[in-house]
Amino acid sequence: MRWCVIAKDDTQWRLAEALKKDMETMPVDRITIGLLTQQAKVTRNTFYYHFTDIYDLLEWIYEQEVVTQLSGYLKVDRWQTAYRMILDYIAANQQFCLQTFRSVGRDLLENFLYSAASSMVRGVVEDVDPQAPAVLEQSIVNFYGWALVMQVVQWLRNDLQEAPADLIRRAEIMLDGSVANAIKNSQAQ
Repeated sequence: MRWCVIAKDDTQWRLAEALKKDMETMPVDRITIGLLTQQAKVTRNTFYYHFTDIYDLLEWIYEQEVVTQLSGYLKVDRWQTAYRMILDYIAANQQFCLQTFRSVGRDLLENFLYSAASSMVRGVVEDVDPQAPAVLEQSIVNFYGWALVMQVVQWLRNDLQEAPADLIRRAEIMLDGSVANAIKNSQAQ
Protein backbone atom coordinates (compact mmCIF):
# COMPACT_ATOMS: atom_id res chain seq x y z
CA MET A 1 0.00 0.00 0.00
CA ARG A 2 1.33 3.44 -0.92
CA TRP A 3 0.90 6.27 1.56
CA CYS A 4 0.80 9.72 0.09
CA VAL A 5 1.58 13.12 1.52
CA ILE A 6 -1.53 15.29 1.40
CA ALA A 7 -2.62 18.68 2.68
CA LYS A 8 -3.89 19.03 6.24
CA ASP A 9 -7.49 19.84 5.27
CA ASP A 10 -7.56 17.04 2.73
CA THR A 11 -6.26 14.59 5.33
CA GLN A 12 -8.91 15.59 7.83
CA TRP A 13 -11.66 15.24 5.23
CA ARG A 14 -10.35 11.86 4.06
CA LEU A 15 -10.44 10.59 7.63
CA ALA A 16 -13.90 12.11 8.09
CA GLU A 17 -15.23 10.41 4.96
CA ALA A 18 -13.72 7.09 6.04
CA LEU A 19 -15.38 7.38 9.45
CA LYS A 20 -18.75 8.32 7.96
CA LYS A 21 -18.52 5.42 5.49
CA ASP A 22 -17.67 2.94 8.23
CA MET A 23 -20.50 4.22 10.44
CA GLU A 24 -22.97 3.23 7.72
CA THR A 25 -22.36 -0.40 8.62
CA MET A 26 -20.90 -0.49 12.14
CA PRO A 27 -21.09 1.36 15.44
CA VAL A 28 -18.47 4.02 16.02
CA ASP A 29 -17.35 2.14 19.14
CA ARG A 30 -16.07 -0.70 16.91
CA ILE A 31 -14.17 1.43 14.41
CA THR A 32 -10.44 1.46 14.90
CA ILE A 33 -7.87 4.06 14.01
CA GLY A 34 -6.06 1.38 12.02
CA LEU A 35 -9.13 0.83 9.86
CA LEU A 36 -9.61 4.56 9.29
CA THR A 37 -5.97 5.23 8.43
CA GLN A 38 -5.93 2.30 6.02
CA GLN A 39 -9.03 3.57 4.22
CA ALA A 40 -7.79 7.17 4.14
CA LYS A 41 -4.34 5.99 3.07
CA VAL A 42 -2.51 7.82 5.85
CA THR A 43 -0.36 6.65 8.72
CA ARG A 44 -1.43 6.37 12.36
CA ASN A 45 0.96 9.22 13.18
CA THR A 46 -0.82 11.37 10.61
CA PHE A 47 -4.14 10.60 12.28
CA TYR A 48 -2.74 11.57 15.68
CA TYR A 49 -1.27 14.74 14.22
CA HIS A 50 -4.82 15.92 13.51
CA PHE A 51 -6.99 14.20 16.11
CA THR A 52 -6.55 12.75 19.59
CA ASP A 53 -9.00 9.89 18.98
CA ILE A 54 -11.99 8.86 16.90
CA TYR A 55 -14.36 10.94 19.03
CA ASP A 56 -12.25 14.02 18.37
CA LEU A 57 -12.66 13.31 14.65
CA LEU A 58 -16.40 12.80 15.16
CA GLU A 59 -16.66 16.16 16.92
CA TRP A 60 -14.66 17.80 14.12
CA ILE A 61 -17.09 16.42 11.53
CA TYR A 62 -20.11 17.89 13.30
CA GLU A 63 -18.30 21.18 13.76
CA GLN A 64 -17.34 21.41 10.07
CA GLU A 65 -20.55 20.11 8.54
CA VAL A 66 -23.12 21.80 10.72
CA VAL A 67 -21.98 24.32 13.32
CA THR A 68 -19.80 26.27 10.90
CA GLN A 69 -22.61 26.34 8.34
CA LEU A 70 -25.18 27.54 10.88
CA SER A 71 -23.25 30.55 12.12
CA GLY A 72 -24.18 32.65 9.08
CA TYR A 73 -27.85 31.76 9.31
CA LEU A 74 -28.18 32.62 12.96
CA LYS A 75 -27.44 36.26 12.27
CA VAL A 76 -29.48 36.87 9.13
CA ASP A 77 -32.43 34.56 9.28
CA ARG A 78 -35.11 33.19 11.54
CA TRP A 79 -34.18 30.49 14.04
CA GLN A 80 -36.56 28.12 12.24
CA THR A 81 -34.21 28.09 9.24
CA ALA A 82 -31.26 27.03 11.38
CA TYR A 83 -33.38 24.39 13.15
CA ARG A 84 -34.52 23.08 9.76
CA MET A 85 -30.87 22.89 8.63
CA ILE A 86 -29.99 20.77 11.66
CA LEU A 87 -32.94 18.43 11.10
CA ASP A 88 -32.16 18.20 7.38
CA TYR A 89 -28.53 17.37 8.15
CA ILE A 90 -29.60 14.61 10.54
CA ALA A 91 -32.07 13.22 8.00
CA ALA A 92 -29.49 13.32 5.19
CA ASN A 93 -26.87 11.68 7.45
CA GLN A 94 -29.31 9.46 9.29
CA GLN A 95 -27.11 6.42 9.82
CA PHE A 96 -24.11 8.53 10.84
CA CYS A 97 -26.17 10.48 13.39
CA LEU A 98 -28.00 7.40 14.69
CA GLN A 99 -24.70 5.54 15.14
CA THR A 100 -23.35 8.54 17.06
CA PHE A 101 -26.53 8.70 19.14
CA ARG A 102 -26.26 5.01 20.04
CA SER A 103 -22.57 5.17 20.98
CA VAL A 104 -20.50 6.34 23.90
CA GLY A 105 -20.00 9.47 21.77
CA ARG A 106 -23.64 10.41 22.25
CA ASP A 107 -22.65 13.35 24.46
CA LEU A 108 -20.76 14.82 21.46
CA LEU A 109 -23.97 14.82 19.46
CA GLU A 110 -25.97 16.28 22.33
CA ASN A 111 -23.35 18.99 22.93
CA PHE A 112 -23.30 19.84 19.23
CA LEU A 113 -27.10 20.07 19.26
CA TYR A 114 -27.07 22.23 22.38
CA SER A 115 -24.50 24.57 20.88
CA ALA A 116 -26.69 25.09 17.84
CA ALA A 117 -29.98 25.26 19.80
CA SER A 118 -28.63 27.72 22.35
CA SER A 119 -27.47 30.02 19.55
CA MET A 120 -30.94 29.86 18.02
CA VAL A 121 -32.66 30.65 21.31
CA ARG A 122 -30.19 33.44 22.08
CA GLY A 123 -31.18 35.00 18.76
CA VAL A 124 -34.84 34.86 19.78
CA VAL A 125 -34.09 36.50 23.15
CA GLU A 126 -32.07 39.25 21.48
CA ASP A 127 -34.88 39.88 18.99
CA VAL A 128 -37.47 40.11 21.78
CA ASP A 129 -35.37 42.25 24.14
CA PRO A 130 -31.84 43.27 23.18
CA GLN A 131 -31.47 44.73 26.69
CA ALA A 132 -32.41 41.57 28.57
CA PRO A 133 -30.12 40.99 31.56
CA ALA A 134 -27.38 38.45 30.85
CA VAL A 135 -28.49 36.15 33.69
CA LEU A 136 -32.05 36.08 32.37
CA GLU A 137 -30.87 35.54 28.81
CA GLN A 138 -28.70 32.60 29.89
CA SER A 139 -31.58 31.07 31.88
CA ILE A 140 -33.90 31.26 28.88
CA VAL A 141 -31.19 29.93 26.56
CA ASN A 142 -30.51 26.96 28.86
CA PHE A 143 -34.18 26.13 29.34
CA TYR A 144 -35.30 26.33 25.73
CA GLY A 145 -31.98 25.20 24.27
CA TRP A 146 -32.14 21.91 26.16
CA ALA A 147 -35.85 21.59 25.35
CA LEU A 148 -35.01 21.73 21.63
CA VAL A 149 -32.18 19.23 22.11
CA MET A 150 -34.49 16.78 23.88
CA GLN A 151 -36.98 17.05 21.01
CA VAL A 152 -34.22 16.02 18.60
CA VAL A 153 -33.05 13.27 20.98
CA GLN A 154 -36.60 11.90 21.06
CA TRP A 155 -36.68 12.09 17.26
CA LEU A 156 -33.44 10.10 17.07
CA ARG A 157 -34.69 7.62 19.67
CA ASN A 158 -37.71 6.99 17.39
CA ASP A 159 -35.47 6.53 14.33
CA LEU A 160 -36.53 9.84 12.73
CA GLN A 161 -40.09 8.64 12.13
CA GLU A 162 -41.66 12.06 12.67
CA ALA A 163 -41.50 14.65 9.90
CA PRO A 164 -39.02 17.50 10.57
CA ALA A 165 -41.83 20.00 9.92
CA ASP A 166 -43.65 18.57 12.97
CA LEU A 167 -40.64 19.21 15.21
CA ILE A 168 -40.34 22.75 13.92
CA ARG A 169 -44.05 23.37 14.41
CA ARG A 170 -43.85 22.08 18.01
CA ALA A 171 -40.83 24.28 18.70
CA GLU A 172 -42.63 27.31 17.26
CA ILE A 173 -45.59 26.67 19.55
CA MET A 174 -43.29 26.54 22.57
CA LEU A 175 -40.95 29.41 21.63
CA ASP A 176 -43.18 31.95 19.91
CA GLY A 177 -44.43 34.24 22.64
CA SER A 178 -42.92 32.20 25.47
CA VAL A 179 -39.60 34.02 25.48
CA ALA A 180 -41.35 37.41 25.53
CA ASN A 181 -43.55 36.14 28.36
CA ALA A 182 -40.51 34.92 30.34
CA ILE A 183 -38.84 38.32 29.96
CA LYS A 184 -42.06 40.08 30.98
CA ASN A 185 -42.46 37.77 34.01
CA SER A 186 -38.91 38.50 35.13
CA GLN A 187 -39.54 42.24 35.01
CA ALA A 188 -42.67 41.86 37.15
CA GLN A 189 -40.66 40.38 40.03
